[in-house]
Amino acid sequence: MRHYPRHDYSEMSEVLQQFFVTTIQVDCDDSKYPFRVKDLLDEEKRDSILREQALQQGLQMRGKESVAVGTLFAKRYSVLVMAVISAASLYDTPLSIADDALRFELNGSGGMRYETQLESALLPGCGNLVQRRSEISILRDRLQLHLQRIFQSVAVATGASPKVMWTLVAHNVQQLYVRMIHDRNIWKTDLRLTHIQQDQSVWLDLQQDHSFALKLKSFEHSEWQGPPLLIRRCCCLAYQVGSGSHAHGYCNSCPKLDSESRLRNLLQQ
Repeated sequence: MRHYPRHDYSEMSEVLQQFFVTTIQVDCDDSKYPFRVKDLLDEEKRDSILREQALQQGLQMRGKESVAVGTLFAKRYSVLVMAVISAASLYDTPLSIADDALRFELNGSGGMRYETQLESALLPGCGNLVQRRSEISILRDRLQLHLQRIFQSVAVATGASPKVMWTLVAHNVQQLYVRMIHDRNIWKTDLRLTHIQQDQSVWLDLQQDHSFALKLKSFEHSEWQGPPLLIRRCCCLAYQVGSGSHAHGYCNSCPKLDSESRLRNLLQQ
């Protein structure tokens, strides 16, 4: 196993698996996951994957339900995005986002589990913040191009708006950084907090032409004393999944919720 001088590799692997259903493979040819990300760029394979995903969600690949398949795909795919960001900001470790290295499977309920590989070198630490900022910027731009191709392909198949799909990813990226900075149990040391804040400033840089830095409102209520919660710009349409006692309802961050309903949902958790 490689030696990682600035973090515990086993801890990183556990965190990525637990919170982002993402595992790291030494050799992607050993993977048992049936799909590669490049399959989403092949019309026949893409349509087959999305039809199966829709079936698992109880949705149809037509009309408004087809749009929900697309928006929910983006929301689920953002889990992989958060894994890539967490590995970089918490463990200084770039994960591969190459089409051949990334693999996934459907989990039976419309979600996805992911596999990828490690890049060859660690990110610079706080001793070289300029270089670190440069490399995080490169990662951000590469990831944006990666998502643009995937989302455009999914949009063609489902009729979902790429703009809406992007807002769902941007929200989860920003909420991830809010959580990392707010929770001392995550950053643990002042040095790691510096890394996280430095990286956040790159991902959310409003001066750059990228899609992660949307301006989002925070939930504010006199009775809410919990962690900060950002409100999505667009609904992910998850409420279309299921019916009766299995209905999904609106997410806590959904813009369709009024303030009192949002508070009630949060307090009931």
